[in-house]
Amino acid sequence: MTQTALAEDLGVDVASIQAWESGRRPLTALRAGDLARYRIHLLRQGASPALFGVLPDAIEADLVIDHALATDRHDSAADRHPLAATVHRRDLTNLITWPITGITPTHLRPLLSQPARRGPVARHPVLLARDQAALLQHLVHIADAHQETAETLLRRQAVYLLSFDANRQTVDWLAAEHTRAMRHAVRPPDLASWMTIRSSAIGLSRYGQPDALSDFVRLGLADHQHEVANLAYWAYWVGEITEIHTDDRFMTTGAPTWNGATLLAHLINRVTPGADQIELNVHTLAHLLLARPNLLAQRPDLRQRTLTTVSDTLDSGGLRPGIRQELSNIAYAARLAAR
Repeated sequence: MTQTALAEDLGVDVASIQAWESGRRPLTALRAGDLARYRIHLLRQGASPALFGVLPDAIEADLVIDHALATDRHDSAADRHPLAATVHRRDLTNLITWPITGITPTHLRPLLSQPARRGPVARHPVLLARDQAALLQHLVHIADAHQETAETLLRRQAVYLLSFDANRQTVDWLAAEHTRAMRHAVRPPDLASWMTIRSSAIGLSRYGQPDALSDFVRLGLADHQHEVANLAYWAYWVGEITEIHTDDRFMTTGAPTWNGATLLAHLINRVTPGADQIELNVHTLAHLLLARPNLLAQRPDLRQRTLTTVSDTLDSGGLRPGIRQELSNIAYAARLAAR
C-alpha cells in the first residue's frame, strides 16, 4: 500500500505514517485504544498476526529508550524506571539493542521483509548519534548511581545493555566494573553481585576479553546454588519459564518445572568454534544434561544435533582443556542416550 492509501485506511494523515515509519514518532505516543484499532485494520489488510505478537516487547523497548532520552542525565531515580520493572528476556533485550548493534533480532527475521522503495531505506531502527550517546550515558549513570542501593535489577540490566556497545570507552567501563564487582563479591557471591559479574563478563567476551567469562565459569559456577541459578536464568531468558518475574529471586526459589528442550536447542546453536561465550554455553549445556538426564532420550532430533555439533566443535581444535572435557562428556551422554 502507498502511504496515502494506508493513511486513509487508518483514518490518519500521511505525516503520521511517515513519522511512524521513520521512527520520529514512537509507538509509546499512541493511546492504547488507537493502537488496538490500527491493529484490526492492519490485520484486515494482510499484516502478519505473528508480527503483532512482538508488539508488546517492541513498545517496551521503545519505552526503555524513550525514558533514557527524556530523563535528565543526572537523574537516577529508580521508581518508574522501565529497567527496574521486570526481568528482561532475550527477545526484549535484542529489540532494545537493535538500534545499537544493527543486528535484526532472531525472532523477527522470518517476519520482516524489505519491499523495494525509491531512495535509501533504513535496514533497522536508527538512533541519531547524539541520541545513542545519550542512551549509553544514561545507562552508565544508572549503573554508577546504584552500586550501593537495593535496585540491583535496574543496575545489572543497565550493565547488560551496555555490553552491546563496542565503543572503546564503554568496553573500558565494563572492564573496570567487572574488576570492582569481583573485588567486592563475597565467596560464594550473593545473587545480586553474581548477576552483575555475569553481565559484565559476557559483555567483555564479546570484545575479545574471554578471561573474565572464564573466571565467572570457574568461580561463579563452583557450587550447586549458582549452577541452579544459572540454568533458571537461561530458561527464563529463552522463554522456557513463561511467568514474568519482577526480580531475580525466582532463580533460587521453587522447584524447576520447565522442560529444557528449548534451552537445549538454543545452546546447541551456540556451541560453535570461535563463539564469544563458548565456555559458558558448553558449561551450561553440560549441566542442563545433568539436571535433565532423560532429555536427549526424549528428543532424538536434538540428540543427533547435539552429537553432530559437539563432534564438529571438538574436531576444530584450539579449545581450552576444560571446554574440551565438558564437550567430551556431552558427546558421551548423547551416545549413551541413543542406546
